[in-house]
Amino acid sequence: MLAKQGGVDAALLAETFRLLRYLKKRGVEPVFVSNKQWTVTYSNTGVTKSFKDVLEAELGPVGYYIGGTDGMPYKPKAAATDFILEKQGWNRREVVFIGNSDIDMRTASTGQLMFLNAIWHGTANPYGFQFFSPLDIARFLDCLCLGLHDWFWAINDGPLRVYAMAPFSTLSSQYLQAHAYSASARATSKYGMGDSTFWGRLLAARVYFSGLVDEIDYITAYPGHAPDSKPTVIADALNILGGSLRKSYLPDLLIRHDKAQKSQAARIAGKSVDVVNQLTTILLNASPQRGMTGNAYRSMPVRSGKTVLLVDDFCTEGHSFEAGRAFINAMGAATICLSWLKTIKTDYRAISPPITIANPYQPTGPGPTPSTKTYSYHAAIVSQAAQIDLAEVHDRYFKWAWPADC
Repeated sequence: MLAKQGGVDAALLAETFRLLRYLKKRGVEPVFVSNKQWTVTYSNTGVTKSFKDVLEAELGPVGYYIGGTDGMPYKPKAAATDFILEKQGWNRREVVFIGNSDIDMRTASTGQLMFLNAIWHGTANPYGFQFFSPLDIARFLDCLCLGLHDWFWAINDGPLRVYAMAPFSTLSSQYLQAHAYSASARATSKYGMGDSTFWGRLLAARVYFSGLVDEIDYITAYPGHAPDSKPTVIADALNILGGSLRKSYLPDLLIRHDKAQKSQAARIAGKSVDVVNQLTTILLNASPQRGMTGNAYRSMPVRSGKTVLLVDDFCTEGHSFEAGRAFINAMGAATICLSWLKTIKTDYRAISPPITIANPYQPTGPGPTPSTKTYSYHAAIVSQAAQIDLAEVHDRYFKWAWPADC
């Protein structure tokens, strides 16, 4: 993997060892998986050593698995990753797979592991989250995988499941630490001026490490306020997450057929906005697209027994989520709602009892406002520390550098 014509790239090898030392320092144990025994021959002495010996000279004892040896199945079989997880005593959702080759990608996919594509090794395949240097992977793991420990806010009430990573506030004196990352999130989502890579990968990591990924079959994003709105700025991250873990991203499952009034603008104007504003302006696409570049499904894949992860940037009172849930549930499927951030001090209003949408593929005309059940903002807070965690992660991510002792 580290070879180039004429020998090993010494600088790249040193930087890779730096990554491995850093992982061990952070309590992340690297193991190595191969289908054959690799050796290293030193040009100045002619001495040949096993790659495992070279690794252990730098890192100390390491896990090293070779297909066909000691009962280890060959990559890319799912049994290969199952074997390693059992031997190491690891939970699947605390493991990522770093590689570059096609067989690495297929091993991660069959093992249902997040694939980190180390494209600095050579010609990149197009799958997984692509990283251009060992430092880039170290930063991703340190900040986005190890930096957040729980949801900030969550509702788990039977079929109603809604999650948010952190509070949204740019002004409140009670949420001072939320100001910087909230401004970044708003600039990214609303104006395309922030860092969509940060927010997309952060959300994908939370879906993966929290275990939500094991409960879903499809991922979609709630559409913008107008029929000509651009796709969510984190579409690439959702597409990569879904494609690499066989949880198809459906970018056009929900379609905006008419312009909806923006809730924030309405509130500023002193007007009331309810869920009808969303229910009457969206519909389901009977043949959604498979991924960002795939073909359209010939028939609706979302049906009874399936679960859709519905993603939106900010959750205020939940009108968007409730409209999306109503249309997806009309197909008999379940919905899990996930927002980047939750607007502070606003209760969630869930449609209750559920409403019937006769034809989710056609526009729904105006009707009476559905009755709702209110879920207290404060009662749904899971971890107040999430504000601090995300503030620290956001700051550290954009300043990240190798520690002096790695």
